[in-house]
Amino acid sequence: MKQLIRVIIILWFKKEATKAAPTILINHYDGQEIREIIKGFWKKYLLLKKELPVMPTLGGAITIRLAAMSRAFHEELTERNQKEIVIAQLFYQIGWVIYQKMGKFSWSLTRLSGKNEHHRLLKATQLFRKFPFNEPEYKWENVETSDNIIGFNCTKCPVAEYFAEHDLSDFCTKTWCALDFPIAELWNAKLERTGSIASGAMKCDFRWISKAVNT
Repeated sequence: MKQLIRVIIILWFKKEATKAAPTILINHYDGQEIREIIKGFWKKYLLLKKELPVMPTLGGAITIRLAAMSRAFHEELTERNQKEIVIAQLFYQIGWVIYQKMGKFSWSLTRLSGKNEHHRLLKATQLFRKFPFNEPEYKWENVETSDNIIGFNCTKCPVAEYFAEHDLSDFCTKTWCALDFPIAELWNAKLERTGSIASGAMKCDFRWISKAVNT
């Protein structure tokens, strides 16, 4: 059952990426090139998937496969002599189309916990830490903060480790890590973080500042 769910989720990501990519890539490639990029990206991912480490949980298995998909995209555009900064920008834009759907879904679920937006923010961050960024693949530690701030640190991130192994930490920082900030805005909050594991820090120090404590 877990394997079936994993396949369904990955196919959903492929579908969403395939749908979003043309509108993002159109400023750099024509229609035929875009179709070739999508085909080449998926072919590369299927090869990269074979060498992925086995993850004990569904969440870990999903995120490491998404990291491989990200790497496949990077390799496809690199082969087409695209600049590193442009590859990161394009992936960020495509990733945000998909990531915000995940964020909106999680935020909608938090309505069940009440109308206080600070409490909803707490629940939304907890949902992401339960799936797909769950332990034991990810390591989390809570931090005491003031009333309007939700704080915790990530001390282990398999995605950051995967990108580091393939000399793509900067790409990870500009895409995966960077997408956390607009998610915070989506959840009516502001994210402050002094560093991330992908950028070379010992931990990712998440501080989610609620914009509406008593609404």
